[in-house]
Amino acid sequence: MNLKPINPFVQVIFQKYESLRPCFMSEGHFLNQFLWENYYNTKFATDDIALYLFFERNGKKGAFCPLCSVDHLPIAFERMKQQFHDVWNTKMNVYLIDTLTKDIWQSAGLLSGFTVKDDRDSADYIYEAEKLKTLSGRALHKKKNLVNAFMREYEGQYRYETLSCRNIEEVKEFHEKWLDERRIDDKYNCIDSEEEGVYRLLGNCKSVDCRMGGIRMNGELAAYTIGSFCESISCAFIHVEKAKSDVKGLYNYINQQFLIHEFPNARYVNREDDLGQENLRQAKLSYKPIRLEEKFYITENRMPRRTG
Repeated sequence: MNLKPINPFVQVIFQKYESLRPCFMSEGHFLNQFLWENYYNTKFATDDIALYLFFERNGKKGAFCPLCSVDHLPIAFERMKQQFHDVWNTKMNVYLIDTLTKDIWQSAGLLSGFTVKDDRDSADYIYEAEKLKTLSGRALHKKKNLVNAFMREYEGQYRYETLSCRNIEEVKEFHEKWLDERRIDDKYNCIDSEEEGVYRLLGNCKSVDCRMGGIRMNGELAAYTIGSFCESISCAFIHVEKAKSDVKGLYNYINQQFLIHEFPNARYVNREDDLGQENLRQAKLSYKPIRLEEKFYITENRMPRRTG
């Protein structure tokens, strides 16, 4: 396979393959892969049926779930296995596959000789968009109270603003201040790579199709967020969300307003995973997801013997 880097100019290629089947995993969409390319050293390749994602981390080669139609998932598996065995002479390892892909591969008998494990820390949180916009119902009553309290306390001092490339330097400056004040449990040693991906995205603002929004307080940027939209599944993906931690209710407010202003037609919202950070897990669970988009990884038990 002809492996290529993930740059801003291949987004249209990704979108072609993303649309071949419904996929709610964040890793099945361009912006997530672009943000995390440096962490995994990801490369991609395409053929007549699929877009393939291969990576190498800590000296170990792996792959992500292929982007293709449901009917072509078994063929894509065989072609990926050929890359591992015949080109790299190593066992096949595939990370972050969704339940549908796992079930189809198992039903086709392709996972005999593989170990299959679930990866809870990587599960995405899926929400009903309307609930996050209105915060209606008893389950989200506390969230609505936080938003209302923020609006009362800072009345006349804040406003939502759709951000664009003209705001990039301001967003970068705010992000750097946010980092200086923030201490995060980094279970997977990935926070630095996440920040690198954010700066890379901001630096390619004009070339990447995404949405940005922010909250200004007394004229200064106090929060910002970045997302993308998959029209075929009517799902908004929230990739980045940062806010001043000392302003109570600010995270709740931008969470709500970003969806209202930038994704009015979204039916679902994917707020990505928690990476095993307990405080983040509790925060995402508190918004009452309608489900977790489970992910799995498969590892080949042994390298098959070569014949001939």
